[in-house]
Amino acid sequence: MKAFKPFHRYAGALVLPCLLAACHGASKPSAASGDTAGEEAKSPDEPHDPDHMPAAGGGAGAGSGAGGAGASGTPAAHGGSSGAGGPAAGGGGAPSAGAGGALGSAGASGSTGGALDPSTELFAQDSLPRFDITLSQESMDALSTDPTTYVRGSIRYGAITLNDVAVRIKGEASLRGITQKAAFKIKTDEFVAGQNLLGLKRITLNNMAQDPTFLSERLAYQVYAAAKLPAPRCNNALVYVNDDFYGVYANVESEDKVFLRRFFSNVQGNLYEDAQVDFEPGNEAAFQLQTNEALNDRSDLRAFTAAIAAAKDETFLSDMDATLDTAHFLKFTAVEGAVDQWDMYGYTYFDPNNFRLYHDPASGKFTFLPWGMDLSLKPFLDGSMVHVPLFKVPVYENKPGNHDAGGLIFRRCLASPSCKNQYAQALKSVADLYDAQKLDELAAQYYAQIKEHVYRDWRKEYSNEQFEDAYQSLLTHLRSRSAAIRGELQAAGY
Repeated sequence: MKAFKPFHRYAGALVLPCLLAACHGASKPSAASGDTAGEEAKSPDEPHDPDHMPAAGGGAGAGSGAGGAGASGTPAAHGGSSGAGGPAAGGGGAPSAGAGGALGSAGASGSTGGALDPSTELFAQDSLPRFDITLSQESMDALSTDPTTYVRGSIRYGAITLNDVAVRIKGEASLRGITQKAAFKIKTDEFVAGQNLLGLKRITLNNMAQDPTFLSERLAYQVYAAAKLPAPRCNNALVYVNDDFYGVYANVESEDKVFLRRFFSNVQGNLYEDAQVDFEPGNEAAFQLQTNEALNDRSDLRAFTAAIAAAKDETFLSDMDATLDTAHFLKFTAVEGAVDQWDMYGYTYFDPNNFRLYHDPASGKFTFLPWGMDLSLKPFLDGSMVHVPLFKVPVYENKPGNHDAGGLIFRRCLASPSCKNQYAQALKSVADLYDAQKLDELAAQYYAQIKEHVYRDWRKEYSNEQFEDAYQSLLTHLRSRSAAIRGELQAAGY
């Protein structure tokens, strides 16, 4: 999340989400810092990118077990099911169920064309993987000085150890120092070409500093996946640093080329990260390219912003259809509203953020990808709103002038009678899908899975009582959401 969010309230308790002064003004690393989540070691069929040579300097080679294969198989377009699960990690012992296990699916849409995806076990809902990060004192000191600079370390998962991986601290409002409950980004192949963890080149471990339930991310992504929208797999994980228990984390699949292969037949397109600006002509350079950085060809994004500016209200969807997957966008935004994501694109009450945008060369169209779901499935920060108002343009009240905050494309849709009507139909469909997920039952199972570990997570910024209160609030929220959606639809005449 980009903007600093001042507080949460649960059961009347004020919960401060930030203990590190740097989080007030933290910005995402520049491209020069090497935070290129979308890039990976180049396979023979991919062009060489000089921006992504391994960093200079020596270091140990890869540890045991990881091999060099990426995700396998041919993805289905925005749908299907993930591969079978593998052994449970981090002391679990029993095999995980993978797709369709005791605690539900692996939380992923997409398909590997029948081939087993070895990374499935990392995100299985019935396992609580353990990741052990080892950092030298030199690396610890470097992270204390500059948290967002990658340092050398190692990571162990079960019997697999990868040496010489790149580790940095991540987060903006959730940024914490290495002596606190820091969130981590790990690149397995930064210093050792082709090194991966069960096919993954990037690992994202979120500290949930702004989610006292510890469950919002994995539940929200499950709704996106159930809607057959491209979305990260996610579960909880136990993280240790130098044998010190750092706590319960959200283990979120990184949105890179390995991720894209699960949903798109062509992964050579531009993947953009949000930049707290909207899709207006002149803003194209602000978005961060996560792939094809050396080429830096943003003509696709310029065509997109021009199309939005030229589109007419009465024909908005048809005018946009050449550059935007409009059916996907309507469903994507409907899920965004359904999970009460206050901090993404369409319904943001801050600046547009927490999303990625992929330009699919096969279709020539852009597709939105969700990210940063920690503020979802809960009331607004100050408790003033229980659910996202579905047909109201959000207003950013934290800046002079109280300007409209909701994403420009969504605002244009609401101003277009035909687009608004089709969006209402998407909301009806998502309300039914939301009911079918039985999220309260899943939340109860996930809560039982993590409770004992949350209680011993001494680095967390919430008391055990606040965790329990937040969990009860989450259940209430989940059980009331679909009725609230239908009530708004009826009130709006749909």
